This record gives sequence, structure tokens and C-alpha cells, in this order.
Amino acid sequence: MMDFFIASNHQEPKTGFGQILDPPPDSGPPGFNDLPMEILLMIMDMISLEDRIAAGETCRRWLEAAHYYTPFNEQFVFRFSNINFSDYEPPLSYFLKGFRIFPRIEMSSVMFYGKSDFWPDFGEYIRDLFISNSNIQFEGLIWILQNSPNLCKLGLESCDELFKTWVFENSYCCKQSNFILENLVDVSLANNDFVNELQFNWIMTIAPNITHLNISNCFKMIPSVRRVAMVEHVMRLINNRKFQFQSLLFNGTLSMDDICLSTLALLDGLRLESLGLTFCDKIPVAIIDLLRRTPDLKITQSLQWKVSKTKKIMKAPGFISFISTQKYLEHLDLTSSLGITDEIMDLIINCLPRLRTLKVRRCILLTDEGIMNIVKLENLEVLDLSNCEKISDKAMFNGVVGRKIKRLKELYLCELPYLSDYTLIQVTLNFSMIQILDLSCTPNAASDPTMQYINFYLVHMRKLNLDSCNKISDAGITGIDLPYNPLEIWDISESFSITRLFKLRTLVLTGCYRVTDLSLQNAMHFGELKELHMARCYQITQRGIQALVENNRAIEYLDISGCPLVTDSCIDIITSTLKRLKTLRADKCPLLTNECFYFVSVNCQYLKHISLGGCLRLTRVKKRLSASVPTLHEIECDE
Repeated sequence: MMDFFIASNHQEPKTGFGQILDPPPDSGPPGFNDLPMEILLMIMDMISLEDRIAAGETCRRWLEAAHYYTPFNEQFVFRFSNINFSDYEPPLSYFLKGFRIFPRIEMSSVMFYGKSDFWPDFGEYIRDLFISNSNIQFEGLIWILQNSPNLCKLGLESCDELFKTWVFENSYCCKQSNFILENLVDVSLANNDFVNELQFNWIMTIAPNITHLNISNCFKMIPSVRRVAMVEHVMRLINNRKFQFQSLLFNGTLSMDDICLSTLALLDGLRLESLGLTFCDKIPVAIIDLLRRTPDLKITQSLQWKVSKTKKIMKAPGFISFISTQKYLEHLDLTSSLGITDEIMDLIINCLPRLRTLKVRRCILLTDEGIMNIVKLENLEVLDLSNCEKISDKAMFNGVVGRKIKRLKELYLCELPYLSDYTLIQVTLNFSMIQILDLSCTPNAASDPTMQYINFYLVHMRKLNLDSCNKISDAGITGIDLPYNPLEIWDISESFSITRLFKLRTLVLTGCYRVTDLSLQNAMHFGELKELHMARCYQITQRGIQALVENNRAIEYLDISGCPLVTDSCIDIITSTLKRLKTLRADKCPLLTNECFYFVSVNCQYLKHISLGGCLRLTRVKKRLSASVPTLHEIECDE
């Protein structure tokens, strides 16, 4: 039985929901719109969300299959940005007349007015709600939450104005509420500086079954005394609910020091699966030396080792004792942690064998010795070593590349100046299942020969970031006119085009100034490419853009900023061919004139964001575009 839905505020028409009227007698032979609904749903299930939305615009029956089937609808995220959330103003006035449901909602820079009827009508179907940088009062928040009884995820991020004006009559009110959200398990309060103890208590009161808590980048703009008090208050809450927490994210939150981690280490029932932390405390030199000299050191709340026959004990730092207690940790994010050294990294690898995600971006004290044993993490799927500038080929070849790691899907190697193309070749040979590869600002590793290895081996790639990899040229992307063939075996020689990466969804070629029209004409043929960045590709002309848009009609995001040869005709070609285009960035294109406004207004039906900054010949950009393109949400220009 197919599970379709209908909102509670909808009055069914006399013909009934989903009823397809009989076609007229002379309607012709049956077409794709006459396929059985079961087959249509199977087709929709095989394509991406963006393609499903586009397919739903072909006819009413396909619209019903794409949007109104519950498992599909739960994948949609409805984003409200820069609007007045009022029942009497669009777009909310249009939503109130609909009969769809909205399980996932994100709101950014929204001005809330009064108690909207949207929440009583649709609130029972909402599962995820994220509000960021919006003007909302406590009474409005209560109204929303009261009418969203099945809420599972709640995000109140960058909402300092809410917490500044949120006042309780007395301290007991924060622990009282006339409703609770039993399904609410994930709460994010990231990027809020002014959350106090009473407000935090009230949020935790309505979420008795919380398992995931995010307080990243909080409490920065308040006095240190208040910051320490808030962190201690959070620690007490974690202690009270230690048996239910699965994920804690503290990235960028100050005062999460060694003392707090020592407190967490004492909680016997705390078993985390995910941890985010910015650890900047310095581990004593004696501890570092002990870890280096004693690999089999026994670690609990103290460090125990033997010298001859004498047993010695030393109190363990909080970070070490906490990590040693979390044997079930699977996701660890230590981005920008200045306290992570080679010895600490080795300890993490030995204590956390179940890790599937490891992020140590900008841990600048890490060297080759620190990542030499990453190969032991056999379940690793995501690895981020970006901005660890001391890492070289030796560590990558001996410590990361190996047959033990078979599930690696995402690899981030940004800004690693000492990596060469030899390392990247080994990556392609050993990690053929990689779906995301980020080589931005690592020019020594990304070259034409390595591109040939990527094109041949990494056919499951979905996102490839080559930002500022200026050694890459047309030869590496197309396989044409290579000075030598890196994949030549005996007398067999063959080159490969980037077109082999048929699953590619996002391609970043920003700053690859050697890429010309030749690549766009001969190699850019992707059926599913959604996002393409070609900023500062100085040699691209109208001829290349013509071939690009004709062979990649699914593009929704296009960046051609800083391309000096882009003209008004290029804008005409782009907007008339890419019917699904939502974001267009054409900053610093000196040849653009006011004529391009006409092409944008006539051709663009779904354009939401456009950026035309630095185009000196353009005048009154916002006035012209806002009047002619009603779908635009954001216009970036020099005005």
C-alpha cells in the first residue's frame, strides 16, 4: 500500500485527492504519464532529490509521485530566508493554502510576527526545525514548539537576540513547562554567546530524551567568569543524563579545558559515538616523554608504569583519561586543536579502534610521526588532514595508504605543501571507493599525470575540489596532448578524460587558469553535475561556455567570476540553456553590460541567488533585477 499524505487543514475536493480524470477519447497513445504509480515511484527512488523535483514539473501525475509520497517528501528541506513570517504576507500566505506537509524546515534571517496559523496546521508533521540568525521572541518560540509535538531535531543557532530578551519570572519557571517533546533527541545551540543557566534548563526540560547536544562556538562574548559557570552547568547536565548521551559537540567553545575533560572522564555511564572538541591545553612535557618511551602504558584516571620493579603512578591529564574511556567512539572532530601532538595522536589511534571519522584540520603541531599509524583504523571512512603543513609523502605512504583501510569515502588534503604527485597516485591506487576528494591549495600533488590516475581509478567520485591547483591543464582533464602517458603499460598506451567520473556532482576548478575551452568542449559531459566552480579561469570564452551548458544541463550552481572574456552573449547562453539554474556568480567580469539584465529576466525561472560585484559597466543592479526576476532571494553587487 502506497503511503501518501494529506495535511489536516486540507478539505478534499469532490473528485478526491490523487484521482486522475479519464483522458479524452482522442488523447493519443499512452505515454510516460500513464505509467502505473508503483513503477513511477521506483523510477523516482533511483534518481537524486534535485532530479526528482525537476521530474515533478512534467505533469500532474509525476508531480504526485515526486512530492506527495511520504518517504520522498521527508527528504525535502524547505528553506525560508530573509522574509517576514506573517500569515498575511507571501510566501507564508501561499503555504497556508496548500495541503502538503513540511517535515524539515530551515529558517535564516526571518522576522517572526505573532502566532502564525502555520504551526497549528502543519506543526504535527514537522520533524526537523532549524532557526538561525532570526528575530524571534520567547513567546513565539513556545507557540512553535507547542504545536510541533513530533519534533526530533531543534536548532537555535546564532539567535543571541532571543536569549538576550528571554527572561523568567523566577528561577523555578525554567524547570516547569506545560508540554514536553518526547521525540526531541537532537538540540543545537551553536554560535550563541548569551545563553544562561535558566534558559538552558528550560530547553533541557522539554527534551527529556536528548541524545545529541551541540554547543559549538558558544559563550565567546561574555566575561570569563560567566563562561566558566555556563560550561560547569553543562557538565552537570551531562552528568545527570550520562546514560543517554551519544553525541557531544564543543568545537570552538572556550573554557572546555582539561578540568572539564577530567570531569567527563569520571562519568562511568557515558558512552559517546560522536565527539567534537577544540583542545588547546598543553600536555606536560613529562607526560609526552612518558608516552613516547612507554608505548604499552596503562591509562585510567592515572598513568601507571614500572621502572625496574618499582610501580609508579602519575595523574593523567583530562584529555588523555577521557579519550581512554571512550572505546566506542566512532566520529572524532579535533579541528583547530593546538594541543594535539604526535604522541597524543598515536594515543587516539590506539584507544579508539572503531573510529570511522577523524578530522584533525589545522592541528598544526602534527608531523609525519603523528599520522604514521592511521592505517590501523580499518573502519575509517572520513579523514581530514587539511592545513597540517608538516605532513609529507613519507607519512602518507607509510601511515595512511594501505590495504587495511578499505572503506575510505572522503579524503581532505587541503593546503599540504609537502605532498607530491606520488602520494596522490598511491591514493588513487588504494582507495578506489573515494566519493569526495579535496586537494584545494595543494598544487604539488595535483598535476596532469595525477589527474589521469583520478580519471581512471576514482570512478565513484561525487565531489572533486581542485581549487588553486594551477598545474592542471587541458591535457590532464581531457587526456589530449599529454607530454607522456602515465598509464602506459608495455606497448599499450591510453589516456582518459574526466568524463569517466560519471557520478560527479560537484567540480571545483577555481584558479585553474590553464584550463581553456578545449576542456569544456571535449571533457565536460556529465549527466548529474549540479555545481561547477570556474572562477579565475581566464581563458574561457563564449565557445567553451556554449559547449559546457549544452552538455551539462543539470547545473544548478555556476561560478564564472573573474573570467575576463565573459560577455552578455555568454549570460544569454547560460540562462537560456540551464533551465534549472538557481545560483549564478559572475563577479569581476568587465565586459558585462546592462543588456545582460534582459537575458536574466527573460530566461531565468528558478534563479534565487545572483552575484555581479565588480562589474564596472553595470548600473542599478538591485533595482533592475528585483523588479524583473521575482524568484531572486539575494542579489550581491557593489551598490
